Amino acid sequence: MKRRRMLALWLAALLLLPGCMWKKLGGGAEQETELEQAQNVTEDTAGETELTEPSGQDPGSAETPDPEPSAPVLIDPINPPDNPPEPAPADPAEQFPAPAPDDGHVHSISLDKYKVVVQVGQSDMPWVTMYPESAENKGEIWTSNDTAVATVNSWGNITGVNEGSCQVTVRSADNPDVKAVVDVTVTARQAIHVDSLTLDKDEVNITVGLPDMPIVTMYPTTATDKGEIWESDNASVATVNHFGLITGVGIGVCTVTVKSKDNPDASASVTVKVTARPNYSEVTYINGILVVNKTYGLPSTYNPGVDPTAKSALDSMIAGAEKDGIKLWVESGFRSYELQTTIYTSYVSREGQKAADRYSARPGHSEHQTGLAFDMNSFDQTFGSTPEGMWLSEHSWEYGFTMRYPKDKEDITGFMYEPWHVRYVGYEVAKALKDSGQVLEEYLGITSAYPG
Repeated sequence: MKRRRMLALWLAALLLLPGCMWKKLGGGAEQETELEQAQNVTEDTAGETELTEPSGQDPGSAETPDPEPSAPVLIDPINPPDNPPEPAPADPAEQFPAPAPDDGHVHSISLDKYKVVVQVGQSDMPWVTMYPESAENKGEIWTSNDTAVATVNSWGNITGVNEGSCQVTVRSADNPDVKAVVDVTVTARQAIHVDSLTLDKDEVNITVGLPDMPIVTMYPTTATDKGEIWESDNASVATVNHFGLITGVGIGVCTVTVKSKDNPDASASVTVKVTARPNYSEVTYINGILVVNKTYGLPSTYNPGVDPTAKSALDSMIAGAEKDGIKLWVESGFRSYELQTTIYTSYVSREGQKAADRYSARPGHSEHQTGLAFDMNSFDQTFGSTPEGMWLSEHSWEYGFTMRYPKDKEDITGFMYEPWHVRYVGYEVAKALKDSGQVLEEYLGITSAYPG
């Protein structure tokens, strides 16, 4: 019996050892096996003791051992069991913190991304959300801690400058203590090479002195370097500048070629046909009216300046408008052939000849060269809906002017809507045009179209 008590006490002490002592005693599954063996030994020993007691002793009077205390559940932190006890439920107040006070101010910021990787020259922009959503001032203050690596504008658009890493911070303009940080990595730009290119036309027909410009498209459209190399095979017929602006020099035919600067094997060509410029020996009058449009032109030597009669009528119109509380002024008056050449060429260089021909006259075909036309106040089509534009449309005829390029008449006049452009034709003709709703081409029965 004494032996059995000693074994029980030894087992209880072993169970109470901390995990670290278990590890010193052997630890892990091996220690567990030894513990089980010890328990088996205890049970076996107990059985043997009971069987070998003297037969003369009353079994009912056998000394009953004191109940052994329940050992606490011990978890070895080094070798945790497969099914550890469930942790105590978290405090709901910690799981769901109270929302930010709705006092009209910003209390927190979140971003849709906290890491940005861009190539040199490329951009990315995190999306900002400020809380509470009812905050009155959601202005943002963006800064980069290294602008040599990446810059950021006031909208949060991050642009890579040089390879490296930096941090971009956004703060609340309402509460600068509230912020969020983006880790930015800038990598070397990966070049995308040009595979091919095309032109929007394969033939250009121009007269001596006039320009045209084909539009180039390079593929893939995401190519890194879209530089162009232009050349003409006969500069005595037509020249071409580095923008692709082709200008007729002499009568004949030549070929203009464009190559990709990135990949010279990618190229396209256009055939250029240059014809003689029309020789206007004298101006054209129809029914006593000087006519200038796309069909009828003026020689380069026609240079009268502002017509005195038209200028007097203009002054009277400006004074009449002022009496009605309307302020009118001249934006553009007389233009020489040379000035119109400069203006028209710049438009062609910027948008191509087809687009330029809708709103800018070719040299020799501008009414401004007559000295009878004036552009008033603004070159914006919305001018027509302003008080000044509406007054001009309603009253200009009273002073001998006609609205030369009204809405819905482009197919007749050859030019798009210009609510600012007036042309002096005299009171009688101006009244007839106003009453009939016609333009000069309709009134005179003429066309307006460039030859060819």
